[in-house]
Amino acid sequence: MRTTASALGEELARIGLTVPADRLEDLLTERVAAVAERMHITERTARQYFDHHALRTLARELALSIKDEAPGADLLTLPRTIAMPLPTLGATIAALVEVAALARATIGPDEPATAMSMISTLGVLTREHDGDLPNVWVPEPLLVRAVRLIENTADLVHQGCTLPPGVAEDVRPHLQKALSEDADRLRTLIPATGRRTGPGLWAVPDDPR
Repeated sequence: MRTTASALGEELARIGLTVPADRLEDLLTERVAAVAERMHITERTARQYFDHHALRTLARELALSIKDEAPGADLLTLPRTIAMPLPTLGATIAALVEVAALARATIGPDEPATAMSMISTLGVLTREHDGDLPNVWVPEPLLVRAVRLIENTADLVHQGCTLPPGVAEDVRPHLQKALSEDADRLRTLIPATGRRTGPGLWAVPDDPR
């Protein structure tokens, strides 16, 4: 399973996505179990169906599931089409700091990188802002990524994940509520699919040959 997860990781990397190896192993374990149950075969036999072609298909499936996040794209190069009010910007940065702290406490020291990278990007966008405040223009995929990250963390807090050192247990419901509200605030800035311009702008790259 570890070897197969590594191969899937390589396929994802080819289209610009990075996923921790342990998560890929968990995903593949679930997929293998599902195939075994559906086909009434053993999991050992089911693993044979996860060849190179199947892994490439799975990698594209994963990328398509988050295509609105512009997987693999450099957020700083995308069109800055969303006006983000300064209060929302501040709340988002604070939420991402909490996300990073919770990721470190729950998963490990390497996991906060995604949240910290997003904070850095917001900082650069603010520094490069060209126009009158109180809004900072940001790319839509950045907001979509932030919503997913903050919302998933709120769910982890609700499910009882490990809290960062020094955070009392009675803070849990307040933290979960604050993160959920921050995600909802960001979601209101994201236009409905039918109102987006430039269809295909964030399409998943063609299957590499």
